[in-house]
Amino acid sequence: MTTSVAPDLRARRLFFAMLAAFTLLRMVVAALAPLSGDEAYYWSCSRNLDWSYFDQPPLVIWLMIPFRAILDETSLAVRMPAILASLAIGLMLPPLVRRLGGGLREATTSYLWMSAMPFFIIGSFYASTDILMAAFFVATTWAAVAIAQGERRAWWGFGAAIGLAFLSKFPGVLVLPAILGALTAPSARKDLKTPVPWLAGLLAFAITAPVWIWGARNQWANFEFQLSGRHEVHAITAKYIGEFIGANLLLATPFLAIAFVPAWWRAIRRRDPAWLTIAVAAAAPFVVFGFVALRERIGAHWGAPGLLLLVVLFAVQHGERPRRKLAIASGAFGGIIGAAAITVAIFPGLVLDRDWTYPGRPNRISTKSLAAALGNEELLARVEAIRRPDELVACESYTVVHILGFLSKGTLPIVLGDVAGGDHGLASLYWQTPEELRGRNVLFVSKHKYSPEPELRKLFAQVEELPPIDLERNGELVRRFVVFRCTNLLKPEGAFTRVPAR
Repeated sequence: MTTSVAPDLRARRLFFAMLAAFTLLRMVVAALAPLSGDEAYYWSCSRNLDWSYFDQPPLVIWLMIPFRAILDETSLAVRMPAILASLAIGLMLPPLVRRLGGGLREATTSYLWMSAMPFFIIGSFYASTDILMAAFFVATTWAAVAIAQGERRAWWGFGAAIGLAFLSKFPGVLVLPAILGALTAPSARKDLKTPVPWLAGLLAFAITAPVWIWGARNQWANFEFQLSGRHEVHAITAKYIGEFIGANLLLATPFLAIAFVPAWWRAIRRRDPAWLTIAVAAAAPFVVFGFVALRERIGAHWGAPGLLLLVVLFAVQHGERPRRKLAIASGAFGGIIGAAAITVAIFPGLVLDRDWTYPGRPNRISTKSLAAALGNEELLARVEAIRRPDELVACESYTVVHILGFLSKGTLPIVLGDVAGGDHGLASLYWQTPEELRGRNVLFVSKHKYSPEPELRKLFAQVEELPPIDLERNGELVRRFVVFRCTNLLKPEGAFTRVPAR
């Protein structure tokens, strides 16, 4: 009896030790790496509690609030939801793998291979809606597999998980086709004659209610943005699909990505409803976004939840004969890419002097763009030195204005000034009414290459240009901000708020 229990105990200890080690490492990196503009934007949203937000559902933002209360206004507090989401993915692997015939060994292999993929290395501590959505994507698939294996109560888990996936990020609903795989099982089809699946559907809809409530209160601006505001449709081309495929080869490491294809095909050929369920869920984001990529550029990471499920399929199929060379190669590749990305995030000056640009997707990849990570503390100090006590601080860049707010730990009164026609990061335009903003004085700090002065003069009674704020590195100018002292905001509607006047 001792000999049969000891291997299981060792496997369990190894699995949980691995989870603890990765979680601790992510916490250390999260505490050291400075926040990006998007992360600061989410932090600012969490300080303005609402049903939902203009361009994001609310769950990851809500989850920051208790950690901010415990850890103060720190980068670790902002990133704790992402760290816990990556931990949750690991905790879900043993029961999911067990349903496919594997054990703790295959669950450990799955998580190790996930942690070798560059997108998971970075995304597992980066505050974003994607990692939380990925966790609930896996949870929904797990529930669908249980449904395929005859567990009627799993419908409740499916409904709750898909609702939370949507509340994390709207594409979370792409896991819905997994239920088609589950319905190939006769027991799952019989469930449709009972109230349970339909009540679970109502539960999913109820969980998503905050998004609908916010939309109804704000002329459905959130859905208008998702359906049309963020899309730039082009003629049909293979270029964007090529970029999407190439990006996912890198995000998964080329070694694992190539191995995923036969693993997925073998899962389909099993004709087992449980395996078919996870295979359909894994394919869904690639099929949908591949179709979208015929006409427009899409995010390189949008297929990431499918990659996580492909890891599980591959690890379970090869659990008895681990491919050490593949593991070493993928781990080395992912580790090098991930370590390089983290190093650049913490020390952007190391590569800033090298001029390199990739013109494809995303077209913002350039060493020059790293200049935006330099000098934020100095910019805050310069702004605080010239700001008058009664002035708000504004910028047309949502990333700049929210980074200033975060670095000041919320003491700097910030407001987005949408004078450049932005279409993202506009949640703060719904936080204050025209009555609250009218008559205010604003110190407007602009990085826009065209002067915002003509637009500002339409909005304020008086506009005075101040000396620019120049940020230098090694004696060379890397960032310049033009500064305007704006007195008496007359027309806050549009540029500073989208809330209707009372």
